[in-house]
Amino acid sequence: MGLLDLLLMEKGCWPYLEKKAFVFPAGNKKAVVRVDVSRPGHPLTNFTVCLRFKPLQARPAILFSYYAKNNGKAFQIKYHPDHFNLLIGGMMQMIAHRKASPSEWQHICVAWNSTTGLVHCWHNGELLPRFVMRKGYKMSSNGTILLGQERDLSGKKDSFLGEMADVNMWLRVLKPDEIRLVWNNEEVPNSVVSWRALNYTIRGDVLVEEALHQVP
Repeated sequence: MGLLDLLLMEKGCWPYLEKKAFVFPAGNKKAVVRVDVSRPGHPLTNFTVCLRFKPLQARPAILFSYYAKNNGKAFQIKYHPDHFNLLIGGMMQMIAHRKASPSEWQHICVAWNSTTGLVHCWHNGELLPRFVMRKGYKMSSNGTILLGQERDLSGKKDSFLGEMADVNMWLRVLKPDEIRLVWNNEEVPNSVVSWRALNYTIRGDVLVEEALHQVP
């Protein structure tokens, strides 16, 4: 990493982000948030990722990416106005969802079980049809999470423009009643990424501001 990269990066200084939001105001290729994970010593075979977001424009945008140390891009959630693209271990699946206003706050949770390959996806509290992806696949635990951008910062085409909050991750498939708690912004214990105590690094034009959205 060069001196310019170091100058562009800002270490997270909000240990308690419950009433905060990341604002991606420019939608450019250098705006990204890197999240540090409380890593286990074994491969990732079960997990649930949840986050809340408000896109400024009706265009494709990367929300969440997990890059495994030896396997590259292992998991990604990408938003489209009428669907999500979910990537697991190099396999892509399109997930249709109900259209929402481009300026509306939305909530997504994705849960995956390696043993069965079963994927659960909740959009705005609604469980979408389940499906199977990458049965038996294992992700390296020594990875990196990026919000709003690709790792190579390849361009502004798919960079996120809008606001993001309530990013959490667990190393298990949450139960429906737990998803309801997350949807209502209540705490579910034993997360490896917690919005209430997030370790993050900002690069480029990303702001930490007071959250103005209303939780359902």
